[in-house]
Amino acid sequence: MAVVTAEAQAVERGYQRLSSLFRPTLTEGNSCHRCKVQVYHAEKVGPVHDVVFHKNCFKCSVCGQFLTIKNYFSNPTNASDREVYCGTHVPRIGGSHMDQGAMGIRNAIASQNAYTKMSKKLNSEVRLAGTLRKPNYNYEAVAIKRATTVPKKQDHVAERTTAAAIHKGADISSDALYIKGPIEAQLMRQGYQRKLDKHHYPPNIYKKRKKLIEEQRRLEAEYKREEDRLLDEFQNERKQEVRRLSAELQHEWEIKLKELTEKFDKEFGPKKKKMKENEKKQMTIHFENKKKEIEVIIQEKKKKKKESMTLRLKEKEQKKTATMVARQSREMLEVLAQKQEELKEELKQEIVAENKMENGTTNGETEEIEEALEALEIIPVAPAEIPSPHPPSCRKKDLYVDPSQFNDIDEQTIKVAENEQPTYTDLVQQLTENLVTDLEKVRAIYRWITVKDLNVMEFEEIIETDTPMGLLRGIKYGTETYHVLFMRLCSYAGLHCEEIKGHSKSVGYEPGMKIKPEQFQNTWNAVLVDGDWRPVQCNWGARHLVLNKDKKGKDRPKPKSKDQIRYQYDEHYFLTDPDEFIQEFWASDPKWQLLENPITLEQFEALPFVRSIFFHYGMRFDKSMRAVLETSEKGGTEVKIKIPEEHENDLVYYYQMRYADKEKRLEATYKGANLERFVFQTMLDNTVMFSIHVPAVGEYFFEVFANKIEDSNRLINAEETAGGSISPFRLKCTCKFKVVCNSLNGKMYPLPDCASGEWGPKKAYRHFGLQVLQTRQRKSSKSRSSPDSAEGDKLSDSGSSTGDDPPDNPKAGILNVEDSLDIKLKMPRPLQVVAKLKMNNVDTKTLDTFISTNIEKDLIHITGTLPQTGQYGLDIYGRPKEAGESTTLSHAMKYLINCLKVTNPVELPKNAEKQNSVKKEKWGAQQNFESLGIKAVNPKDPKITLTEVNTCTVEIIVPDDVILSHQFLREPDTDVKDRVAMLPEKNGTIKFHIDVPKTGNYMLSLFGRRKDDDEMPNIYNYLIVCKKGETNSTQQKEERRGSSIFKKGFFKKSEKK
Repeated sequence: MAVVTAEAQAVERGYQRLSSLFRPTLTEGNSCHRCKVQVYHAEKVGPVHDVVFHKNCFKCSVCGQFLTIKNYFSNPTNASDREVYCGTHVPRIGGSHMDQGAMGIRNAIASQNAYTKMSKKLNSEVRLAGTLRKPNYNYEAVAIKRATTVPKKQDHVAERTTAAAIHKGADISSDALYIKGPIEAQLMRQGYQRKLDKHHYPPNIYKKRKKLIEEQRRLEAEYKREEDRLLDEFQNERKQEVRRLSAELQHEWEIKLKELTEKFDKEFGPKKKKMKENEKKQMTIHFENKKKEIEVIIQEKKKKKKESMTLRLKEKEQKKTATMVARQSREMLEVLAQKQEELKEELKQEIVAENKMENGTTNGETEEIEEALEALEIIPVAPAEIPSPHPPSCRKKDLYVDPSQFNDIDEQTIKVAENEQPTYTDLVQQLTENLVTDLEKVRAIYRWITVKDLNVMEFEEIIETDTPMGLLRGIKYGTETYHVLFMRLCSYAGLHCEEIKGHSKSVGYEPGMKIKPEQFQNTWNAVLVDGDWRPVQCNWGARHLVLNKDKKGKDRPKPKSKDQIRYQYDEHYFLTDPDEFIQEFWASDPKWQLLENPITLEQFEALPFVRSIFFHYGMRFDKSMRAVLETSEKGGTEVKIKIPEEHENDLVYYYQMRYADKEKRLEATYKGANLERFVFQTMLDNTVMFSIHVPAVGEYFFEVFANKIEDSNRLINAEETAGGSISPFRLKCTCKFKVVCNSLNGKMYPLPDCASGEWGPKKAYRHFGLQVLQTRQRKSSKSRSSPDSAEGDKLSDSGSSTGDDPPDNPKAGILNVEDSLDIKLKMPRPLQVVAKLKMNNVDTKTLDTFISTNIEKDLIHITGTLPQTGQYGLDIYGRPKEAGESTTLSHAMKYLINCLKVTNPVELPKNAEKQNSVKKEKWGAQQNFESLGIKAVNPKDPKITLTEVNTCTVEIIVPDDVILSHQFLREPDTDVKDRVAMLPEKNGTIKFHIDVPKTGNYMLSLFGRRKDDDEMPNIYNYLIVCKKGETNSTQQKEERRGSSIFKKGFFKKSEKK
């Protein structure tokens, strides 16, 4: 009968499964399982267990942690439960039950205890010949024992009794307690069988360590209560400030409204009876509009004041929290150290007593005691004596050579970060319980913080303090920062850590800037590792700001913040060497700079602006460099960076040059030529060089980028990159300088308009594997160094020069030739090659007839007959021969060719240099201002407004070979030049003392030329608006009339000259 019932039930289940295919699913109702509100497609998560959720409702039903499809858990004990859980609160399946049959294991346990004494000195990790192993009994032994002791024949009553006992639960007598100790020891042993398992301790050591952790939990509970009180204090203070601010603005609103009402009553009250209905309506509308204007002003003021208040309170709260955490950290370390000493003494006494009971003597116990105390030392407790800040005794590379040695720790840390922990003690135990050294523990904590993106974690408005998310509630409220959290976790791991304050060269800082006390403030940590203090910057270790440099356009949507910021782990900021850390961070307290000779803030500002990639690849400058580089009289300066030989063919460099003047930041050209064409970049052996020649007097920013290339950026092996082209790759800022040119003798011409970047054959070898076999140069009677000699590597200024011949260095990409050029290259794989000849003001197509390329087997032969003397650029492009026409040609290399002599010159049609497309405003510098080397000193802004006085002074610096004149006009066209006194002073300074006769708009126009020029064009214009003595109505009248200075065309006279 039972069989028939079982078969019927199976048929019924099959029918239900089939019929369920045709029944409507539970999700067709489109209502959220949690809030019972309709769910639309854009906000739907699921179906999960045949139900759907809102995105904001898809969270753990216990703690409220937000979940995703990848990290939610279901209830394994109840199939009808449709709720979702996090990894911490998912219901667990209970352990197995034990009945009286388990007591049969007592004999096995007794034999195991008898064996313990004999095998104490055995190494459990090494199997030696002739030794016995300890028997391993676990819960399976209970079932084995019962199976061997149950009689083969049992009556029905005995079977039912046994089944009832099993369902009833374990009925363990006092004899069964023998099993407790071995099971605990076995669980402890199994707990150590992990990837990072390094130590096995006997049960007594394990218990002592557990007591220390319990003491840590007790302290944490006290600290959490203190934090709760402080957090409540913060919240109450914020509420009070909001109420005070609201009351203040409400009072201001009432006063403004009262003044507006009184004004309208005064103006329209007497006329109200005589006014028509439409006039009254218009008056009411006018009153409401004014009221709305005041309301908008009050709301805007409220918004600004609230932001200011929030920043002020947040700074105050962070300071209080940091002070509290620092005190708690010290207390935690002190209490745990004291507790550890107590447990050591207790453990020592237990070992002595145990040996007396077993042997009746204390001889030979010293080794066992030492081993036990050493095991207890693994507990995270810092040393009692804290060394003062001092330079580390060794460099970072002496601690660890390669970060890959931490792979196991990093993997374990990432797994811990994927889950949530209810307490800091649990978190630190999971991170460091199997780690021994200070270095390993610091590494685990640092990686957890850099992996855990606390800024994007979502929190509910109300967070319970005993939940995993409540652990990090300080991050949510802005009262706790990364460095404070790092300091807190270090104390739980038994590590001394300090909070360091100072300044940094962070986002917004430019070389040459003067740091004010309230600017560029930053905070980081110093942690004690093996007796040495070392800096740690968690924020910068996990955050790299990468701005989206796409061109702005009206039709282009504004990018989201996630499009502008990219997160990437940076190894450099973990235990950084102090002499490298000081390049970006300056500690206000000199002792925490951890240098033999601490530096001042001024010295810090003068240091070169470098980023982490500079140190990551072992770069260094060939000489001592400063943040501000001053050019020579010819406008030249240089930057040389040496790199290790192992990275010589793996690193790619690039550069950018731009104006330092804020008004010209968006300009990238000078007279139609890109500023990058005034820089010559090349690489000789393991030195990359940038020779800079600025085109005009002024200030510039020069920025160097670099990164390591991958195999996808090489076209050397046909098997790896068949039919492809060089893939684009991202470069990172390496260093940045400010270039200042105060005077310039001669005129600088841009380099030929070739592909941007590096000159010379090094690039071709790096990306294509091309080797230069021959570069035929001019024949000269003068002795000249060989390209491979030491002198041949010296590269002087690459710009145009007069007198001596320009430098000749084929390895750097500079060739001096006469009439023709002849280059031979050897390629490792078949390539399609194209060579292009470039020359300033000459069309490239015109020069195509003077260059030719021939390929024979593995040789590339490029020949050319140069039509005229002058400077040329030779671009060489390539792609795999098997690639189709649709594959883009990749730039391989380029040469700068100086043709010194041509036997039969050919006339070439000239193209006018493209002019700068940026339209000049009538106010400020005009087209020829920079080329004359004139500099506006005071004021910087060409628009001057006079309200208190009717006099002002304009100061400029003029080179000796420049003649200057001026014109002073009052709107519309009155000549008042006699009101300006032009006074030359020392060092080329000229001051214009201006006395404005009356209110109005004035224009001071400056004209200049060199002594050997005939024309004197307009070079600079100042707009001077005098409002002294004006009433408000007069000012409004002038504003309504507008400035006719834009309509009269003041420049007609100067343009005719």
